[in-house]
Amino acid sequence: MDATQPAPGPQRHVLLSALRWLLPLAFLIGTLVLAGRELESFDLAALERTLLAIPTIEAAAVALFALAAVAYTGLIDLAAARWLKIDLAWPALLRLSFVANALANTLNLSGAVGSGVRLLGLSAHQVPLKRGAALIGLQVLALPTGLSVLVIAALAMGAVPPAPDATMHWLAIAVLVAAALYLPVYLVLTGNRRLMAWLPAEQGQPPLTLRLHLAGLSLVDWVLAAATLWFCLHLAGAVVSPLLLLAAFGCAAVLGLVSLIPGGFGVMDGVLLLALTAAGVPQGRVGAGLFLFRIVYYLLPMLAGLWLGGGMLAQRVPALARWRVRLAENPLLAVLGVPAGALAEFGVRILALLTFGAGVLLLVSALLPSLHHRMLHASSALALPAFEGSHWLSVLTGVLLLGLARGIDGRVRVAYRLVQWTLWLSALLALSKGLHWGEALFLLAVSGLLRTRRSAFSRRAMSLSSARTLGWLLGLLSVVGVFFAIGVAEVLGDDSFDMLATGAEAHTSRLARGLGAALLGLVIYLIWQAFAVRRPQLPRPGRAELEQARALYREHGGGEFAHLTFMGDKHLFWAADHRALIAYGAVRDRLVALGAPSGDEAALTPAVLDFRRFADSHDRVPVFYEVLEPDLARFHDLGFDLFKLGELALVPLAEFSLTGKRWEDLRQAVNRAGRERLEFRMAQPPFDTALQADLERVSDAWLAEKGQTEKGFSLGRFDPAYFAWGPLALVYRDDELIAFANLQPPYGPRGHASVDLMRYLPDAPRGTMDFLFAHVLQWSRDEGHATFSLGMAPLSNVGANPYARLNERLVALAFRYGNRYYNYQGVRRYKEKFRPQWVGAYLAYPRGLNVPVLLTDIAALVAGGYRHFLFG
Repeated sequence: MDATQPAPGPQRHVLLSALRWLLPLAFLIGTLVLAGRELESFDLAALERTLLAIPTIEAAAVALFALAAVAYTGLIDLAAARWLKIDLAWPALLRLSFVANALANTLNLSGAVGSGVRLLGLSAHQVPLKRGAALIGLQVLALPTGLSVLVIAALAMGAVPPAPDATMHWLAIAVLVAAALYLPVYLVLTGNRRLMAWLPAEQGQPPLTLRLHLAGLSLVDWVLAAATLWFCLHLAGAVVSPLLLLAAFGCAAVLGLVSLIPGGFGVMDGVLLLALTAAGVPQGRVGAGLFLFRIVYYLLPMLAGLWLGGGMLAQRVPALARWRVRLAENPLLAVLGVPAGALAEFGVRILALLTFGAGVLLLVSALLPSLHHRMLHASSALALPAFEGSHWLSVLTGVLLLGLARGIDGRVRVAYRLVQWTLWLSALLALSKGLHWGEALFLLAVSGLLRTRRSAFSRRAMSLSSARTLGWLLGLLSVVGVFFAIGVAEVLGDDSFDMLATGAEAHTSRLARGLGAALLGLVIYLIWQAFAVRRPQLPRPGRAELEQARALYREHGGGEFAHLTFMGDKHLFWAADHRALIAYGAVRDRLVALGAPSGDEAALTPAVLDFRRFADSHDRVPVFYEVLEPDLARFHDLGFDLFKLGELALVPLAEFSLTGKRWEDLRQAVNRAGRERLEFRMAQPPFDTALQADLERVSDAWLAEKGQTEKGFSLGRFDPAYFAWGPLALVYRDDELIAFANLQPPYGPRGHASVDLMRYLPDAPRGTMDFLFAHVLQWSRDEGHATFSLGMAPLSNVGANPYARLNERLVALAFRYGNRYYNYQGVRRYKEKFRPQWVGAYLAYPRGLNVPVLLTDIAALVAGGYRHFLFG
């Protein structure tokens, strides 16, 4: 082959990728063009009248039948699992199968959704990957066989669906013949063990009885789907013979599968519309029946699948995490993890959407005059004030449900209680305003679904400024705005409008009064949201609580950052029955703990869990900033991801001495300081006012020379109240204070002595801080401390190898080339001359957070808030 010619592999790959999108698009366009001819004379008003005339009880019965039909498909999984000897209880397998089939019917992308959900669920139940994949393979092969049998029977009986012209007639026959050939292909394929090499090695060839059993189950499955369609058409008044329906349904289902469009949407409906209208069935009734079929066989099972799937996966989050990793490692299976991995988030989200939908339903029922013939019956049984009040209150409760859906999405307990009461009241109002039985049943069904997830609503507050809250609020305002627009247009178009008119026929007047109810509901909800679910103010500790913290630190140890607690700028979270303490700050929706918990060793792991639950109850994200290496295993085991921030420099004080070559630089700084007339002193609290004035003078000069403002959280700041908690290291020149640092004493056996705030005059001699550090190290050693911390070198050794995470490798570029903004390398070099031991410091955060955004939040927290961070 000529080396200049492009390889055929990539070209073939591009062609297949293009066909993957072009084929479904061509099917859809072709079907819509053909169906468009029939739709030119389509009567939408007739469709609306037909839908409204469908009896509620019968429609509910068909919906239950459709759910049972979708659930029946799980018997194929059950039969295959028994043959494969998969040790899984049949209720769990049928539940998993229902979720997979319900989602695959509507959302399927070349089998990815159904297969992905099955793989995820089977893995969560510890089913070996090889056997789980074999079950999926048998299910995928067997499912179309029933459709093939159905088509063969239709052809044998001469039941070919009518077509608008001869071309479409022969095309329909060709499609049906191709579908009929799948059955013998299936029997040949599954009868050849070499072609079934993907089965487990110890598993024999599928016996003929199993293959026929799976085909029989598939046949019944497709017959149930066709029966659901026939029931829907019957309720819509479309009279269709069973044979004609089987032929049309078979052809439409085959084209829907071949098109690769999720649910065959558009293609299947268009083919059925063409075939049935060509047979003389009225368009409006066919359209109404197909619309009802989409609702009961696709939409309702999908919502039920999302609801069941969300709960099923939420109970197995560790398995979900492991499965995501396994999928990520396998490029062929990775695509299956996308739809499956998102399921765990959908359980409560679906309930929130249903709550929002309940609010929309109440407003729509108030708008439609076609529904008001039922009011004649209601008004004859109720007093006029009760009848009119029911309509007005239903608009009010509808708007409240639109707003409260955000609280359901946020898992807020008080929102759950209010929604339940509102749904029950709305169901009662639906009956008293017009005997809307279907509306009442839907509202009660939403209430029942919420009840099954009662334990999920544990939060006491939620974010009022997040993008999610804004999205729900925009949805609320949009629906209410449309309601107002239609209501105002109705009023302006009624020349005989009378605001005070009442009775069953006074629709416009009742709608105008409903506008006031909608506005009142909107105001009530906004007031409720502003006060009832607002996050409470987090208290700052007083002197007594800080004394309790110091007692705990002295008894059990306080870690690297314990002394920073006494700045008083952090909140204190007492966990594990007051045996552990976490100091944290709040920025946006983050609760950022400084270091690992402190306290009794046995209480540290429960403390992390308590803090995480506390954050979740307020719809916040728990983060632990600057966790050191000895604590990493704890956070890893509790489901946190880790990001390296830099390295901490620790000096073993037993090795410290100003003699010898190792400490030559410090020794020279001490000798030079003597020639500069520098003197080192230690001062213990309390400090007199004269010293405090000197400290403030040095600090102000340092800040002015550096052009900086005071920081906080993980960095010390000038505060006499903070200084009173520990000793100060002072450097004088001829009795003039020129430099100082406050010392952080060690707490517990693992604690380190350290220096926090360091300030010096601009004209202090070079080497003044080296002189201070040398004496502080000597003083700490003489006090009996084991180690001294020189603080962290930010970004040091982060992303230093090609196998590091992408985020850390990007951060390594900042360490290498970002000295223009911060002297990263200079800090590392300065601390290196003390010959320290380097210990990694990490950020521990829940999976899924954006690390750059999180680091920006922490930088703003250190700066004192986003206003200081952005504007200084």
